[in-house]
Amino acid sequence: MTQLYFRAVLLLIFSMKVTANDTNFMSVNVGYGPQPSAEVSQRNYTVGLDYEFYRYKRSEKQWLSLGVGYSYVGTDYEHNRSLHAVSLYPQLTLLATPYGEWQPWFFVRALAPTYLSEKNLGTRTQAKHFAFQAQVGLGLIHQPSKWNLALSYKHFSNANLYQPNDGIDIPLVFNFGKRF
Repeated sequence: MTQLYFRAVLLLIFSMKVTANDTNFMSVNVGYGPQPSAEVSQRNYTVGLDYEFYRYKRSEKQWLSLGVGYSYVGTDYEHNRSLHAVSLYPQLTLLATPYGEWQPWFFVRALAPTYLSEKNLGTRTQAKHFAFQAQVGLGLIHQPSKWNLALSYKHFSNANLYQPNDGIDIPLVFNFGKRF
């Protein structure tokens, strides 16, 4: 089943229109950290891939974009050890004034519809396979090369549409990518 999810994400990513105007952005991410408010000690980790395929530039300091993401999420808890998540995300990106070749940036994703392969991860339970992804982070863009670095916090839950709705969190996610 894992290969099916991975193939679906790759098919979606590579079927997107690719242009050479800085609209596309690909990043890999890895993350780890304790699950806040878990009944027992639980540490979650993730490895993922994000592909941003549309960007609406509101100004030199702000843009809205759409992308797809795949996340493998695991835990050190003895039961319900992993799941796969596929998301379609909207993202708001805010850019600060550059410092030499580096430009600080901030991003937020909210209400990104997500399919979860499992309803349980460790002690955390979602009522359905449907959830939302939320992610917030900040980082640096190397302007000449368009390489990006960021640290973020990633969360999955169903926004209390269904019960139970135990959120799944990865507190520290490192993102590394390139705009092309």
